[in-house]
Amino acid sequence: MGHRCVPHQCTAIDPARARTLLEMMAMASLLVDGERVVVSLTGLEAVMGLARQVSVPLRDITAVSTVADGLGDDLDLGFRVGGAGVPRRLKFGRFRTLRGGERTFAALYAHQPALVIETSGGDWDRLAITTEDPESDATHVRAAAGLS
Repeated sequence: MGHRCVPHQCTAIDPARARTLLEMMAMASLLVDGERVVVSLTGLEAVMGLARQVSVPLRDITAVSTVADGLGDDLDLGFRVGGAGVPRRLKFGRFRTLRGGERTFAALYAHQPALVIETSGGDWDRLAITTEDPESDATHVRAAAGLS
């Protein structure tokens, strides 16, 4: 049976049992499906991001890269125009820079590397996604889009 804390008797949380939000949630997955790159979000991610799936045509992809921290200074998302976030922890949904600038769909966790897919049009100018293995996903998307 698991350990129970009675108020005023437990002084610390066992680090081996502590779980972060990131560990409890599965991350978004990426799939090259025919002529499109499809990002599928898990249940709670889909609620926060207001989308179950987001996709872009392979022919529209102009660049694929990774960033060390999805919420770091390397990635300017602009303002959230739909979705949810927890400051300095996660950002999900649609973002837009000022005055009709870039349209970004993001599914990002802080302190986790992320995949960034730049496009030349369509519904999104950029996808910024935290996946299990962004480096491998970037290589796969580059090859599928003919950018290798």
